Amino acid sequence: MQTFISVAEARTLILEAARPMGAEEVVLADALGRTLAAPIVSRDDIPPFENSAMDGYAVRAADLQDLPATLRVIEDIPAGSYPERMVEPGTCARIMTGAPMPDGADAVAPVEWTEEVEDGTVRFNQAPASGKHVRPAAEDVQRGEEVVPAGTVVTPPVLGIAATLGYAELSVRVPPRVAVISTGDELVDVSTALGPGQIRDSNGPALAAQVKTAGARALSPLRARDDADHIRHVIEQALGADVLLFSGGVSVGEYDYVKQVLDEMGMEMLFWKVRQRPGKPLAFGLLQDRLVFGLPGNPVSSAMCFEQYVRPTLATMLERQTVLRPQVSALLTAPTRKKQGFHYFARGIATYDDAGRLRVRDTGPQGSNLYHSVVRANCIMHLPEGLENPGPGTRVQIEWLDW
Repeated sequence: MQTFISVAEARTLILEAARPMGAEEVVLADALGRTLAAPIVSRDDIPPFENSAMDGYAVRAADLQDLPATLRVIEDIPAGSYPERMVEPGTCARIMTGAPMPDGADAVAPVEWTEEVEDGTVRFNQAPASGKHVRPAAEDVQRGEEVVPAGTVVTPPVLGIAATLGYAELSVRVPPRVAVISTGDELVDVSTALGPGQIRDSNGPALAAQVKTAGARALSPLRARDDADHIRHVIEQALGADVLLFSGGVSVGEYDYVKQVLDEMGMEMLFWKVRQRPGKPLAFGLLQDRLVFGLPGNPVSSAMCFEQYVRPTLATMLERQTVLRPQVSALLTAPTRKKQGFHYFARGIATYDDAGRLRVRDTGPQGSNLYHSVVRANCIMHLPEGLENPGPGTRVQIEWLDW
């Protein structure tokens, strides 16, 4: 087992252990938020035929060289129908948006450029150039084109293009099952009045929510007392999960039994402790084919470790296009406290100034028990190991929080 390793080393060990989930077919209505296991490939040209971009008249541009001009209407073409006649010199067809262009016509004159005269004729006061207000066939998508790659999260536009292309079902990754296990005798339900020495379990609900926003499935919440036998019982209940996510019980306290029980159950511990704040006592290992994360019990540590390690792991298991959130550069506007030798995940508030420059400051006190620092944050500031007490004007990397 490795110990007191760097952030990069910890992330590498974790992501190398992650394995892709299987795939399943789901109906289109159930695909939102899922991750594509196969690309969406166009089965048709879109649009499938040349059509009008306006309500107006399909014309031969050559017939409107001298204005005003009068043409005879030979046909009405509403959307959903198909032209029956060819537009010959001196004629036009009334056409609706999205309707197929008739043979012979090469442009559409919007209705507001025209006046109806009499005896089925129309006067044109403006003339479109050839090709104007006409949508070519396959202008959007060509048959056989890969429209959305595998690994993409299904958003409303992805769902819409899938429907356009006739996909009634999509192949998506099976979401990883994550068992969130809060540990500690001091924990009580959120609805419970607090007794002496008690705190409400916030990590359980918060981590389950983070699991869901990462595209995975949070199993029924579990809670383990500071008792080796009870911890073993709870772990046995969670063995149907792909990932075990412990909150608390992985440090060096007299009542921190989680590592001990997992060792007895045959877990291979890959590392314990990372040179980071918050979350130094992070642990990670394998229990048979399950990934096991031991997150510190302090709520900020738990939340940050999830974002930096568990979320990328779930993205890897889902084979998503993006595993790590991108980082961007920002300028510190106020000093923030930091020791050398640790990578800090400082909670930050980033804004753009009037000149469009990205600026950032921390959210205030950064103690690992101060969960309000997470609530206020819109980004995570990455402060590397070698940096110490950076002041205003220091350029730092930030990672936007998208929750």
